[in-house]
Amino acid sequence: MNLLRRFFAYFRSLRGKLTLTYMFVTVAALLALELLGMLGLTLLLQWTRVDKTDYISDVRITLSPAVRSFVETNPPNLEELQIWLVDIYDYGFASQAPIGFGDSPIAPIVREQPVVVISPERVILAQTPQQDLLGRTYTPPDIIGGEDVLETALRGDTNPLALYALQPTGDYFLAVPVLSEDQNTVLAVVVLTIEPPPSILSTVWPYFLAVLLGTGLVMLIGVTPFGALFGFIMSRPLTKRLKNLAAAADAWSEGRFDVRPQDRSRDEIGLLGLRLQHMAEQLQSLLQTRQELAVLEERNRLARDLHDTVKQQNFATLMQIRAAKNLAETDPLAARQHLEEAEKLVKASQQELGLLITELRPAALDGQGLPAALKAYLDSWSHHTHIPGTLTTQGERPLPLNLEQALYRVAQESLANVARHSAARTITLQLLYEDSRVCLEIADDGAGFNPENASSGFGLESMRQRMIEVGGTLEVVSEVREGTRVRAEVIMGAYGNP
Repeated sequence: MNLLRRFFAYFRSLRGKLTLTYMFVTVAALLALELLGMLGLTLLLQWTRVDKTDYISDVRITLSPAVRSFVETNPPNLEELQIWLVDIYDYGFASQAPIGFGDSPIAPIVREQPVVVISPERVILAQTPQQDLLGRTYTPPDIIGGEDVLETALRGDTNPLALYALQPTGDYFLAVPVLSEDQNTVLAVVVLTIEPPPSILSTVWPYFLAVLLGTGLVMLIGVTPFGALFGFIMSRPLTKRLKNLAAAADAWSEGRFDVRPQDRSRDEIGLLGLRLQHMAEQLQSLLQTRQELAVLEERNRLARDLHDTVKQQNFATLMQIRAAKNLAETDPLAARQHLEEAEKLVKASQQELGLLITELRPAALDGQGLPAALKAYLDSWSHHTHIPGTLTTQGERPLPLNLEQALYRVAQESLANVARHSAARTITLQLLYEDSRVCLEIADDGAGFNPENASSGFGLESMRQRMIEVGGTLEVVSEVREGTRVRAEVIMGAYGNP
């Protein structure tokens, strides 16, 4: 069964299809040439008639010996002659069917005309289908040459071309002399009307058909394997070149852009290889550019975050310490309060730095799935921010690394926004896997904000860009004092995702 599957699978491949194409084209071309030859020969033979001499001679050779056996006796056996004549008329043919190729065709008797056997004195010895003129003198039909034909037969002339005359219908009025054994005495004459000889085509068509079927079968058996072998051999270089292109494309998909398809020809496949190579070079340049832009964007984001949080907190801490220093001698209690405020600011800076350091660890996804990485990050984040959080996962399954990384970064940015801006008491994360999509939702019960008026510090555009890169979407729903819900969704199959 496996062998059969592999056999049919081969013919579904490009090489198998080319092999079949070569095979069918070879057989079809030979059959078409044979059919054209047959058609030409058929048209030629259609307008070529059977030789009249052989056609009429076959009638004489068939009828004369039979009639002789009845009339050479003394007295003639007219009763048996009549029976034989009726049988011949019922049979409908005046000669024997051809046996081999080239034989004259059988001569059909015209049923509307009588068949008569007359004596040398023109007395009717036998007649069919009517028998009312038996014993009377025979009179030939009133046609041009009818009397001459009869006189020729009564003289014992056996020249076939002198023994017939044309009827107005185109049929042959025929007088067949019946001679004695020594061919010197006319014993009787058989008068009948036969159809004219058909075209040669009608006689040789069965042989043509047999030749066509026979040669067609021989070509199917003999030529098909050669066509298949030729197709197999001729398609090998083509499929090998396509495999080289496929191998290069596989290497490019793995990031190995140094691989080049080895094809120096200048046909369509060679030009396709050059274009693919050019595309790979552009893709490599684009990836490098995007990497550099991603690094630059990440640096700008870190710089912005440090400026917006740690730098400001450090400045505030410095101001508190200076105030405490100035009041240390005059008002120790106020100085202590300023130091306590400075301590709080330092702790906040530590918390913010902890969040930034955690965000710089994308390796958290290595060796574990997205749910485990989110759980670990959420626990660490809750420890630093003292905001309890829960993670709910449904239908977990493996995802491509780029999808997991994008969702992980969205979760990081959302949690960072919660810690900086929302003053939330709790936060929930829901990770939902479905057949055609995966969805991550982060919801908090904080102060909320107006997304349309959000500043760049919220990182919403960065999150949206991450989702667009993997074929996903980002939705942010928030109202003042109603909390915030961030929903990231990826449709499986978009932008090349499996």
